Amino acid sequence: MVDKTSLKYVTWDEIHKALAVLSRRVRETFKPDILVAIAKGGYIPARILSDFLNVGEIGFVEIKFYKEIGKTRERPVVYQFSLRNIEGVNALLVDDVVDSGRTLQTATNLLSNFGAREIRSLAIYVKKWSPVLPDYYWEVSDKWIVFPWEICETAREVGGGNLPPEVGVVEHCY
Repeated sequence: MVDKTSLKYVTWDEIHKALAVLSRRVRETFKPDILVAIAKGGYIPARILSDFLNVGEIGFVEIKFYKEIGKTRERPVVYQFSLRNIEGVNALLVDDVVDSGRTLQTATNLLSNFGAREIRSLAIYVKKWSPVLPDYYWEVSDKWIVFPWEICETAREVGGGNLPPEVGVVEHCY
């Protein structure tokens, strides 16, 4: 069982604030033609960023690396992707967290192989031990980040009784 002190709970307000600031940083230095969410953690941040950045196209690449909290596969595996022809376009890869950086590297390589002109990356959080940093990120952490869109998933893994009361919706997860 995961110790709840090793978890960091993030609110919707914190997510919106972080993505608003990150979108300003992106606008100052890069003009993406498409956002590519690294699924599944990057889906929701990519959708919010598409609104902030006024980018209408969102693709995705589903890469599995984690099996459960703190446990990874031997290597990241690309399961599926949905992208238009990205040859010659500027792509912004979006994920929620960069931990080892291996998923981000796998996604970057995939987009490069498909001919993207320029690829930049954005993650809300980066683990302090990550050897890979995205081009844009909000905060460095050594905790397991729990996003508002994965409360039930976390509750099932750590046991709902181990979550702090402010999480609130755990009773709806079973």
